Amino acid sequence: MQNQVGSEFLASSEFLDADHPLVQKKSKELTAGYSNDRDKIGSIYRFVRDMPYDIFNSFKYLAEGKRSASDVLEAGHAFCMGKASAFVSLCRAANIPARIGFQQLHCPEKEFMSAEVRDLWKDRLLPWHSLGEALLDGKWLKLDATIPADVAKAYGKPYERDYDGVHDIPTVEGPIVKENGSFADYPEDVARWYEQMAKETMEALNSSSSKAKTAGNDAFWTGPEADAIKKKS
Repeated sequence: MQNQVGSEFLASSEFLDADHPLVQKKSKELTAGYSNDRDKIGSIYRFVRDMPYDIFNSFKYLAEGKRSASDVLEAGHAFCMGKASAFVSLCRAANIPARIGFQQLHCPEKEFMSAEVRDLWKDRLLPWHSLGEALLDGKWLKLDATIPADVAKAYGKPYERDYDGVHDIPTVEGPIVKENGSFADYPEDVARWYEQMAKETMEALNSSSSKAKTAGNDAFWTGPEADAIKKKS
């Protein structure tokens, strides 16, 4: 089944630059000594999961146009988008089919976010939470690697299970309200929304009037309409 999957799940792109030397090098380091995809995926997953979660500083580099998985690895920290990009690209660099999944989450407290971003987002839903998915033994596994394991435990929201190559690993950020689909790459409208969100957040934090406007813009924080994205793809 691994050989029958579409080539788009192994391809490189602007966001998922699996062919970048930095991604290739890190993927080889993480999978060295492992003879099967199950263990390779596990090594990649744990590396990405335990990379520091930092949405504020990740928004900074995203607002500057640093959007690729290689940019994430160079920065050494990420939020859900960057974590998903890194996981998928590292898997593809190891010739393991992978894709991006999206979910709508209910997490009004947003305790893992920095205070600056939380003040803007408030108690709204997370409309386009990103996670990585890998194909193993003919099954797509949803493996959320957003929050480091030690951080999740410290906040009283530990992961339900560790990676075993059989079960999905859901987010610890909050209940999943809706599945928004899975894609070989970021849909254009979703990618544009992420980048605009990062830019507007940075602008808002430098101006009290911009901050009030951005914080009160419910339509903006809702993100693209999921069914419309699916129809386009």
